[in-house]
Amino acid sequence: MTTKEIDKAIENHRSLTTRYYDKKTYKIGLNAGIFQADAKPEPDNRIPVSFIYRALRLMKGYFAKAGNITYSGDLMTTLQQTFDDNDEQLVTGANFEDAAAYGSGYELHWYSGEGQFNFETIPVDQAIPIYTDDLRPVLKEFLWHRKTRMGVELVTWYDAKEYIQYQRDQEKKEWVKVSGESGSHLYGKVPIVEYNISREKRNVFDHVLPLMDMYDRLISEVGNEHQKFAQSILLLNAVLDDVTKDENGRTAVDRIADSRIIDGLESVKDAAAYLERNVNDTFIGNTLDRWERLIYEMLCIFNPNDNTFATASGIAQAYKLLGFELLIADMEAYFSKGLQNRIYMISGHESFKGTGDPKEVTINFTRNLPFDLEKMAQIISLLAGGKAVISRETLLKLFPATLVPDYEAELERVAKQLASERVVVNTGFGNEE
Repeated sequence: MTTKEIDKAIENHRSLTTRYYDKKTYKIGLNAGIFQADAKPEPDNRIPVSFIYRALRLMKGYFAKAGNITYSGDLMTTLQQTFDDNDEQLVTGANFEDAAAYGSGYELHWYSGEGQFNFETIPVDQAIPIYTDDLRPVLKEFLWHRKTRMGVELVTWYDAKEYIQYQRDQEKKEWVKVSGESGSHLYGKVPIVEYNISREKRNVFDHVLPLMDMYDRLISEVGNEHQKFAQSILLLNAVLDDVTKDENGRTAVDRIADSRIIDGLESVKDAAAYLERNVNDTFIGNTLDRWERLIYEMLCIFNPNDNTFATASGIAQAYKLLGFELLIADMEAYFSKGLQNRIYMISGHESFKGTGDPKEVTINFTRNLPFDLEKMAQIISLLAGGKAVISRETLLKLFPATLVPDYEAELERVAKQLASERVVVNTGFGNEE
């Protein structure tokens, strides 16, 4: 690419980079909205409430926590070492966080020789994808734009065949190729995997930002009013004696600070009253509760502060989780495309071809939910008793992956155990000999 083309790509991406930093503040709990307002006379508290930080933790723990996403198939015998070498579960979790917080996550692939395939998440603010104008846009080029710790500005350009690294020459104001940092990558496509969680490539919280910003302002104003009340007595310092001490060595100001009682004024006209708005605490509390409920509802997440949730029946809990589960199911459909493309990316490299068919790999998703083992055991025992109408395989799938990670392997172990014992035993699926 020419200097002009690189600069144009960076400039076109600049507005998205600015928006990225705003989104990041909500992701880490330092909401930009409350800090962008103009300064006011003291007290001017700015109190962000970390709804998004908490929501992202819940979503990741429910869907993309380490161990929630597993793979099966013959090709995994070969891929597993590559996955282990690259901390696949942690990278997958990071990609999900980026997609959920920013709308897209990007993963760079490179080959370092001797069968060593590598992949790692690229920070979203450093990723500049360039697509075709087709009805189904295809990634045709990609720029990885960053600065080193020494302040050197670098760009690595990728297309379907090669990569070239450029360094910014500050004196000449142009991009120059870095010697020894270019060549063919042999993936046959741009070596970038993109992760999304929605059709529009949007994040999970942009639509609730007005609600969140209003909630932050409400909380901040409550804090301001409390601080004003605590400071109001200081307004009397012009008429209070802070020099003359009594037999205990205290001034009038000291006595007021200790007792919170004002006395000794010669006239009522000398007194100062704290002017306050007569707003009922219940009204404030109800308002904040209503805003909080709306935020969680619009995020399609159950409210962790709902005291009735843990004690509700299983059916009631299922209804409370319905919106959340539908949201995650939709995310899974789009996010799984990125996971599949990762497998296709590795298997499409010239050094990997012929090792196995990526279509044979199955991606398994489990949810990380509280599990009532005793209740589930009772249900399975009832379903398996008498003339069972449900297969053992289906019954084993009812258990969480933490208990039965591989139901096919579990069926084989049960069969071997029964064959070795050759006695009548109650397996939980009916009596077997």
